[in-house]
Amino acid sequence: MPFMPQSLTRRKFLQRSSLATAALAVPNVVPSRLFGRNAPSNKITMGLIGAGNIGTAHLDTLLGYADRVRILGVCDVDRERRETAAERINREYGTNDCKAYADFRELNRRADIDAILIGTPDHWHALIAIDAIRNGKDLYIEKPLTLTIAEGRALVSEARKYNRVVQHGTWQRSMKRFHDMVEFVRSGGLGKLEYIECLIGANNRHVGATWRPEPVPEGLDWDMWLGPSPWRPYTFAGCHYNFRFIADNASGQMTNLGAHCLDMGQWALDMDNSGPVEVEGNGDFPTSGLFTTPTRIDVTYRYANGVPMYCRTDLAVSGNNTSRFFGERGWLDIGYSKMSASDPNLLREMQAPNKPVKVPSSNNHYDNFFESMRTRARAIADVETAHRTTTVCNIGQIAMALGRKLRWDPAKEEFVGDEMANRLRSRPMRAPWSLVSDLL
Repeated sequence: MPFMPQSLTRRKFLQRSSLATAALAVPNVVPSRLFGRNAPSNKITMGLIGAGNIGTAHLDTLLGYADRVRILGVCDVDRERRETAAERINREYGTNDCKAYADFRELNRRADIDAILIGTPDHWHALIAIDAIRNGKDLYIEKPLTLTIAEGRALVSEARKYNRVVQHGTWQRSMKRFHDMVEFVRSGGLGKLEYIECLIGANNRHVGATWRPEPVPEGLDWDMWLGPSPWRPYTFAGCHYNFRFIADNASGQMTNLGAHCLDMGQWALDMDNSGPVEVEGNGDFPTSGLFTTPTRIDVTYRYANGVPMYCRTDLAVSGNNTSRFFGERGWLDIGYSKMSASDPNLLREMQAPNKPVKVPSSNNHYDNFFESMRTRARAIADVETAHRTTTVCNIGQIAMALGRKLRWDPAKEEFVGDEMANRLRSRPMRAPWSLVSDLL
């Protein structure tokens, strides 16, 4: 199996992997009872919510699906971003069919749209997703699934209640090397599994204590950008991409990069419907400035089968992440830009077919999503799986914040005998937003 070049960024991966296999997985015309009744040739019709950074990367890729997918709407609270995206889409299609929206609810209520892709800051994921589900939409939602554990469980419940397909942005589940690794580890290829290491890159942004409030740029609805998160004055350094380093909006690299490699640990341990039973950790939290998520992460998870999983910041992995599996026969180091082993024979065995334990496979994350929409089968990164992985990230963050060992009950999804920790499973939302809001 060829190695992925070190220079292959996530954006390039999304583009290349989809275009390489797009022609193989989804038929050009699908039954009208399933998709886009009003769309040309009954193509899958989509709306994009969040038109910056990762939203642009998804747009780059989805435009390559023009023979079977049509983007009919794009939403962003930043006028320049939404209008630029809509203009680009219409230029690519040679139509004026794609409309720009400032309010996600208008887009979610369009009866001619089959699916919504959510690429907003984390604090908006749950509300937008639940609203889309209640309006009959399938979802592709960027990681992490939600900001809190309580939001995650609420989203799973809504998806199941309305029988909606949800694909989570943990796309490593659609890479062959990770699929091979999971089957190999579960089949005993490393002998007894001793422990797992998840190494994630450090923060790639910094803002010191000297930041100042600034005028809100024309065309940006700052109040809507903040949405359910606590109000704060606008500053350029606290908006758009930098949201992930502000605890009111996200959980830093734990839920950004950690979501990928912790997801691989969960998958290899066959814990997609469960999780660890104990967690402890420590991190370096900024004491001044705008950013409030940890600059260093060091968390230990322990599972009921006795296998520990460690997640820590490692400067050597830069902005990427890697998952390492250690067993009686040696170790495997599998990342999306490299793979190595203590013995080259382990890699050859890992990539060999016909391993005793089989797990679901996907050659492409988008194709898997579209096929799941057609068949109504669960996607490779289904909402329950996504919630469990995001929960692992969240309980690690909580353990670091409290600075003590915590016992976790994955069946009840609560900490054992720790009221303070249990309070942190959810967060209040700024009025008038809530999980039961009449605004949805």
